Amino acid sequence: MDTDGSVSLIPKQRPSMWMAVSATLIAACGSFENGACSGYSSPTESAIISDLDLTTSQYSVFGSLLTVGGMIGAIGSGPLADSVGRKWAMRISSALCVAGWISIMLSQHAWSLDVGRFCTGVGIGICSYVVPVYMAEIAPKELRGRLMVSSQLMLALGMTMAYLLGLVVTWRVLTLLDLA
Repeated sequence: MDTDGSVSLIPKQRPSMWMAVSATLIAACGSFENGACSGYSSPTESAIISDLDLTTSQYSVFGSLLTVGGMIGAIGSGPLADSVGRKWAMRISSALCVAGWISIMLSQHAWSLDVGRFCTGVGIGICSYVVPVYMAEIAPKELRGRLMVSSQLMLALGMTMAYLLGLVVTWRVLTLLDLA
């Protein structure tokens, strides 16, 4: 109980606790990106096929490359995080996602869509390993369970955002929003 009689969810015995909680919640934003990437292709399918004159097979490759990139990113994420550290691995993941979204947004052909989707896949593959490990390492043990749920919550929120916004904005605008 605080001096004013209120109950705080975060114990005050360590001044660095706020920093750890903040860093944990910021790291969970990587899971939001994972959800946004995963949810992107569903509401944009017909518009991308129409705008870029793609076949269903070409669009299917586009959708599948997220998973292929994710597998490659996940396989390499452990050694990457061990060699450059968790924070730098998250930065590399973010850079890959940004490059991928830019490629998708500027696409005029199937190959640039595919390159972008693959890059975002590698980025979220790295993120899917590094974010939970980083969060578990820095979260105070008395709050670890409560903070770890934020990763899954952000993943679901990212998917929901992509689905809902994809209904009302163009696919290029949704790409820009996912980039932000």
